[in-house]
Amino acid sequence: MLWLACGFAVLGAVLLLGSIARSKASPQGDARVACGMQSDFLVRSDPLLAPVRPADCSVLTQSPPEFTWPPLDGQYSYTLTLVGPDGVPQSRTTGRNWLAWDRVLAPGKYTWRMKSSYDNETTQARTFTIAPGAVPFVLPAEDAALHHARATPRPRTWSGASPLPALESERADAFKSLLQEVDDKMHLPVQEEPHSGSKDSNYDDTVAEQKRTLNSAFAWAATKNPKYGADGARRLLAQARWSTTGPIAFGSNDMASRTVAWTLALGYDWMNDYLDPAQKAEILAAIRTRTRDMYERYIATGRIARYPYDSHGNLTLTLTAAIAVLMAGDIPEADDWMRGTVDMVVVWTSPWGGADGGFGNGTGQAQWDTGSNLIAWSILRNAAGIDIAKKEWVRNYARYLAYMLPPGTPSGLFGDALELPLTEVWARIGKAYTAFAPSPLGLWYASQLGGEDATRLELMLAPRLPEGRAPFPAGTPNGAVFPSIGWVAMHSDLADPRRTSIYFKSSPFGSYNHSHADQNSFVVNDKGKRLAIASGYYDNYRTPHWVDWYKQTRSTNAITFDGGKGEGSDGRQYSGSVTRFESTPAYDYAVGHAEKAYDGALTRARRTLVYIRPNVLVVYDALASGTPRTWEWNLHALNRMIVDPAKRVRIANGDAQMCVEMLASPDIAFTQTDQFSVPPQKSDMNAKEPNQWHGTFATVARSDEAEFIALLRIGSDCSPPETGAASAKRIAGGWEVRAGGRTIDLAGEGIAVR
Repeated sequence: MLWLACGFAVLGAVLLLGSIARSKASPQGDARVACGMQSDFLVRSDPLLAPVRPADCSVLTQSPPEFTWPPLDGQYSYTLTLVGPDGVPQSRTTGRNWLAWDRVLAPGKYTWRMKSSYDNETTQARTFTIAPGAVPFVLPAEDAALHHARATPRPRTWSGASPLPALESERADAFKSLLQEVDDKMHLPVQEEPHSGSKDSNYDDTVAEQKRTLNSAFAWAATKNPKYGADGARRLLAQARWSTTGPIAFGSNDMASRTVAWTLALGYDWMNDYLDPAQKAEILAAIRTRTRDMYERYIATGRIARYPYDSHGNLTLTLTAAIAVLMAGDIPEADDWMRGTVDMVVVWTSPWGGADGGFGNGTGQAQWDTGSNLIAWSILRNAAGIDIAKKEWVRNYARYLAYMLPPGTPSGLFGDALELPLTEVWARIGKAYTAFAPSPLGLWYASQLGGEDATRLELMLAPRLPEGRAPFPAGTPNGAVFPSIGWVAMHSDLADPRRTSIYFKSSPFGSYNHSHADQNSFVVNDKGKRLAIASGYYDNYRTPHWVDWYKQTRSTNAITFDGGKGEGSDGRQYSGSVTRFESTPAYDYAVGHAEKAYDGALTRARRTLVYIRPNVLVVYDALASGTPRTWEWNLHALNRMIVDPAKRVRIANGDAQMCVEMLASPDIAFTQTDQFSVPPQKSDMNAKEPNQWHGTFATVARSDEAEFIALLRIGSDCSPPETGAASAKRIAGGWEVRAGGRTIDLAGEGIAVR
C-alpha cells in the first residue's frame, strides 16, 4: 500500500489514493490544477482561519461531506456549485463559511467551486470522490431537530437509550460504588463559591463539585431515593447562586463558568421530576446567563467558525449545543441557541483532524476532549436525532486510538502530556467512545484496556459493550498514516502489547496550541517501555519549562543547528508534511518535509524513515541551508546512554534496549547531558520529574549541506548484527543502505526496499 500526499481517504483500515489531478479541461473550461495547488480567494495566509474542506482530491466514506472555507472579511454570501457524476450542477447559497449539504450524494467523483458576493469571483475547481458504500449522514432541518428536542421526554440525555438496565447487571458493582461515594459525601457542606486568585484553582473546584453534583443527580434518576434527590437539589441550587460576574464568570474563567452551566443543565434534566417550580426557575436563570455568555462569544459572532483551532471555543460550541437541546422549551433563547449550534457542531466536531480520524493536538488533549464531548454527543443523538457517530472523523477516531495509543503503550505522543501514562483515561474514554461509535477495530481496542474508573458517568451513560475479548480484525495492517495530521505509526505487531512501535510526525498543525516544535521527529517504544523519547514534562501550560524546553525542537528526536536552534515553537505556520508512506507486511517507510517549520532557516529538511520488521529502523536526513551550519542529530532517553568504542550508542530501559549508530554523516561528536535548560516545576501533572538524558550527534565543522544515515537496532545491545554488518554507500543519485537483511535505495523522495 503506497500513499502519496495528493489526496487520501480512510476506508476501515485501507487507505485509498486520491487521483493526482492533471491539466484537463474542467466542466467550466478552466485548466485543472494539481491537487491542493489552487490560487484563489480560498487560499489565505492566516493559518488559523478555517480550512478548505473536503480536502482536494480526497476520497470520502461519508455522504454528503461538510464544506468549510476561510471567510472573507465582512458580511458576504457564498454560492457553492457542485457537479457530480451526472454532470448536473447544483448550487447552495449561505452567509456562513460552512455548509452542510442537504442530501445524500451518490458514489462517484464531484467537482465544486465557490463564488462570493464580494466581487462575484469564482474559485478554481476542487474535487472529491464519494466511495462506494459511504455512510449516509444528512442533518435534519434545524426546526426538525428543535421539534425533536422539545418532544423528547426527560431525561433527554438518555431518552430511548436508558443506561438503567446495565446498572442491574454488568455495571452493578460500579453503580454500588457510585452510590457509596454519594453517601459518604452527603453529610459534607456544599462546595463554597470558588474565589481564589488562581484561575486553575477555581476551575478545579468547579470540576470537583460537578462530579459530586452529577453523581447525586444520577443516583436520584436511577433509584428515585429521596435522599439522593435532596442532595442533588442542594448542590444544584448552591451552584445556581454562584456569581455570574465574579471570579468564575465566563469573561474571567471560561472553563469554570462553562463547567457550572453544563452541570446545571445535566442536573436539571436528570432531576426534573424532583425539583419544584421555584428550584427549577432558579436553576434555569443561572443556566440562561452562563450559556448566553458562551453563545454570544463564540457562536453569535461566528468566531469559532472563522477561527476553529480554539480548544476552549470548540468544546464550548459542543456543550452550548447540548445545553440548548436540553433546555429547548424551558428557556426562551434555547430555540435560537439550537438553531445556531447543532449543525455547526457536526461541521466542526473536531478541527484537529480530517476524515482519517486523526487528532493533531496531541494524544493527551485528544482523550481529554473526547471525554468532555461524549455525553454531549449522546444528547445530540438521543434528543435531537443527530447521530454524530455516523460522521467520518468520529468513526475513524478508533483507528487513531488503536495505532497511536495501542494497548500496552507506555506513554502518549506528540504534544502536551506526551510523557504521561494516562492508563485510566485511555481505558475509560476508549471504552466509552467505542460504546458510542463501535467498530471491529474499536471493539478489539476497548476489550484490551483495563484500569478505568467504572463509576465515571461517561461509562455509566454509555451504550452497552459486548462482554469478553473482541478479536483483532483480520487484515488490519501494522502501519498507518494519518495525512490530515501528519502522523505515522509503524508497529512490529499491532495486536501484541509487547510490540515494537515507531512513531513519526511532520504535521500541518505545526507547533500551535498543545502541539510542539517536533516536525520530522520520531519516537521508539519497545516491550511497553520508552526508548527514544520526546523529553520534558507537562508541568502546566506556558510555564518556563514548557516554553524553553518542552515545546522546543531540541527536546525531541529531531534536527537542530548552531547549538540547539530549531523550529518555530508557537504557531501553525511552522508546519511539516508527510509526503510519502508505504506499508507492507515486511517493511514500512515514510518521508517528511519540515522546511516551513524552520521558518526559512533551512532550505532542505527532509527525513526518511524505513522500518524493517521487526527490529530495524533506518533514519535518513537530507539538510541544506543558505548559511553554513553546525548540524545536530538529537536523541533522548530516560536513562544515561552508553557509548562504546565504535561510537555506537546504547539506550536501555528495563528489558528493552536499542543500539544507535551512524552509518553515514559528516564528521561528528556525540555528547549527552541530563540537564534541562529550564527544569520543570512540581505540578499535579507530574508529582515526580526525574532528569532525562539528552544526546546530540553534532558536526565538527560547519557546512551548508549535511546528510545523516542512522541505524537503530531495537532489542540490540550493540553486538554485531546476525544479518551481517550494516553499511551505507553512495550510488548515483543517492545512497544504498544494507541493514536488517535488506537493501534500501534512497534517492531524494524515492525509496526502494529489496
